[in-house]
Amino acid sequence: MKKKSLFIIIIFIFCFCSVIVLLMLKQNNHGFNDEEYVYDPTDPQCNYSEHTVIYLDGSGILHLIETTSGKDMVYCDRPNCTHEGFSHNNENPSCPAAFLGLSKSGPVLYNGHLYFIGNMSNEDIFRTQYLYEMDPNGENRKKVATLEGVQNLRYVLYRDKYVIGAYYNRIEINDEGQIINDNKPEAGIFVIDLDNYKVYMGDKITGEQANITGIYYEEGAVYYSSIHFGDNVTELMVGDTAENDFESFVYENMLYEIYRYDIANENTALVKTFDHISDLQLIDGDAYYVSKEGYFVFDKISGETKELAIEIDAGTLRGGGFKKHEDALYYALFDSAGNEVIYYRMENGETDELMRVPPEDSFGIVNICGQSVYINYTDDKGRFCLGVLRMDDFNQGRFIPKELRCYDEEE
Repeated sequence: MKKKSLFIIIIFIFCFCSVIVLLMLKQNNHGFNDEEYVYDPTDPQCNYSEHTVIYLDGSGILHLIETTSGKDMVYCDRPNCTHEGFSHNNENPSCPAAFLGLSKSGPVLYNGHLYFIGNMSNEDIFRTQYLYEMDPNGENRKKVATLEGVQNLRYVLYRDKYVIGAYYNRIEINDEGQIINDNKPEAGIFVIDLDNYKVYMGDKITGEQANITGIYYEEGAVYYSSIHFGDNVTELMVGDTAENDFESFVYENMLYEIYRYDIANENTALVKTFDHISDLQLIDGDAYYVSKEGYFVFDKISGETKELAIEIDAGTLRGGGFKKHEDALYYALFDSAGNEVIYYRMENGETDELMRVPPEDSFGIVNICGQSVYINYTDDKGRFCLGVLRMDDFNQGRFIPKELRCYDEEE
């Protein structure tokens, strides 16, 4: 009798959890389907909105974290599903939360569909990616667009009627699928029109270390930032300096550029080239950067460069660099003299100090989405985690994180 009761309780709990997941997948209030998602600056398989985090784990299984509760759920509403991912033993898993691909972006809910970019067909996997469109629960997948010549995905945004992404390539492959050059750096952006699935490809960035470092969409145009060494820098030079003073070499030779791609005209225009700087970040299409002279912001519309009211000797930029929320700019500086990291908020020409912490207790701001400040930090057990702060707490200097993921436990 006790075993039967225990079995009934287990079934009830499973059904309850399945219903909760199903409701979360279907709900259209708080946003899993109508919120704006922002990409992770370092992990293309993770996306953030104000109320949710969507990410692929190491097995390619899609998870959804509800930010308020911190509850992490597999993105699947199938009863009795084991949530097995792709493997040699299971090349066609039935779980709708399973996504395959050597390089892939995190699936995102947008305009009533779930979208995913990767290559789950095992065809030309080193040179081709596809846009998959499916039902909101991950069922009924179909390829709707093809990205030729794309090896590694960098960022992906869903805005208006477009899918906007950045990629980078490092190897050259011939028609037989053989590698003929293992060092051919190039990077670029792509745009997919969801009305007709037309694919637009921007101009490629080439040169040693070529990469895209940020993308931003506004009114039919894509702004993106890139880095690469000048034509005079060779792979051999980079290798030689890597063992010496690579940081100084980068400062002297790396080129940072801002481009604007007009989708309707399929035209790429160079907005500005920067040299002898470091830590350039694209925020709302503007360029925030550091040089030996100070901290600056370049306005994409006016073309003017303005120095930020930050003393150059106040400390080294830390904590994920600059982040913006509405009109406020957030940043952290490491003060070597005091051996502490200081967090600031700048708005309307005034700067407020939010908090001071020892370096070992410092945290990096990953993204700010509405009232959710997503951070990476080390918890009391020494685990590296993703957490969230409420904006009100952060502005009041209160460090009260809610743990969302523990990366150490996922390895």
